[in-house]
Amino acid sequence: MLEAELVDERAVGDLIIKAREVDAELLWLHSNLDLTAHGFERFPGYVRMRTEQPPQGMRLGRLEPEYYASTLDGSYRGLWGHKLVGDPRPPPKTIVLGLAGESGEPIGLCIVDPAERLVDGPGVRHDSRVEAAYERLLLGACAELGSGPIDLDSWGDSPAVIDAYEAVGFEIVERTAGWQLRIE
Repeated sequence: MLEAELVDERAVGDLIIKAREVDAELLWLHSNLDLTAHGFERFPGYVRMRTEQPPQGMRLGRLEPEYYASTLDGSYRGLWGHKLVGDPRPPPKTIVLGLAGESGEPIGLCIVDPAERLVDGPGVRHDSRVEAAYERLLLGACAELGSGPIDLDSWGDSPAVIDAYEAVGFEIVERTAGWQLRIE
């Protein structure tokens, strides 16, 4: 897979050639340009959200390190903007919150960067992807960070998930569409 940010539509052809040269199966582009004429399919892309007054939430437990890799993979598999990571470890100085399902097994996670006051894309396993699970992860992150402004990054989340984040008080401050082309 090849991924790039596209500002000038004239570069699309060069990026397709580059994707073929590196034997990429997919070309992902971040752009607010309409790329359907080039054969691309539109996906929910990147959304940056923010709140100045975080909603109250109940704390979540920290995800046990031995569950990190499998929960990370399961939480983002199949979503645009997320790719398989070979040796996943949480970014330094972050907190990884876990959401458990009825069986007690993790069904989602949320990475919180306290220094940046950033919530990095809550993720939920495919079989548990309901807005309430995403909202629960976000509210757990808000409880972790406490009062003050909070930024939220979302990659590939459905419009319904974005609506759920807006319903608890986050506002969209930036949005970039995601585009995908299968390379043959």
